[in-house]
Amino acid sequence: MKIPSLNPNIIKPLVKPQWKNFSENDTRRVFEDLQIQNNILGQLSLGIRDYNDGFNRLVIEIKNAMGKIFGKEIISIDSHNKSMTGYNIIVEPEYRQKHFRFGELLRLASIMEILENKCPFIYIFSKDTAVYFHGKYKFEPVIKSFGERDYALETIINDTSLHFRDLAIKAKIIQNQVKANKNNAQKQRELTQKTNYIVREYIRRSLEEKNPQESHPFRRGMDMMLDAETIHRNKDYFNSLFAKHGIDYKI
Repeated sequence: MKIPSLNPNIIKPLVKPQWKNFSENDTRRVFEDLQIQNNILGQLSLGIRDYNDGFNRLVIEIKNAMGKIFGKEIISIDSHNKSMTGYNIIVEPEYRQKHFRFGELLRLASIMEILENKCPFIYIFSKDTAVYFHGKYKFEPVIKSFGERDYALETIINDTSLHFRDLAIKAKIIQNQVKANKNNAQKQRELTQKTNYIVREYIRRSLEEKNPQESHPFRRGMDMMLDAETIHRNKDYFNSLFAKHGIDYKI
């Protein structure tokens, strides 16, 4: 399927989200369906509904008037402890890397859900190929698994780019300390936390390049998190993205 180029000069009308409780007995806040104008596909609907999987999860969907789904993300919101978890963001293959930015639109929808439900953060497990996608939207690594930590360290150590040499040296030092303290659980946890700081900087620098996934691929996925404080700190960035997608929402 050949997809025409998008015209970035088209000004989209802004639509303001309307909010409601999910149901009479469910206080989770969800937005009413939003009619989003796409430059190529015309009017699309961004909505959220019950995922019907028996786990009380929700699914955010982008679809057209015929019900064709272009992308979706499954999320869970616990209204009691205010925790929020994101699961796979799935965009149909023919609409990936085509400047439709459906993944971005789904991420913006989940950010609205974070804020409107007063959740302190959203927690995800990112596939290795999606780390930079999530990093672009300010997610940071929160690795807890020693196995994830070790793979992340290997990724950085094996990166021979001059711009990352200092991080590779630091990662090697941590790797040596991991081996020297293999029977010390407390020390292992401390080294995992140190690894998170190095991985965070590695992602930040990689995102300055055009195609970080090609130049600096991770060997394995990792736990990541976006907190409300970070969203507010980067509100100008996110507000500009909302406007770009025609959503009248301000952080």
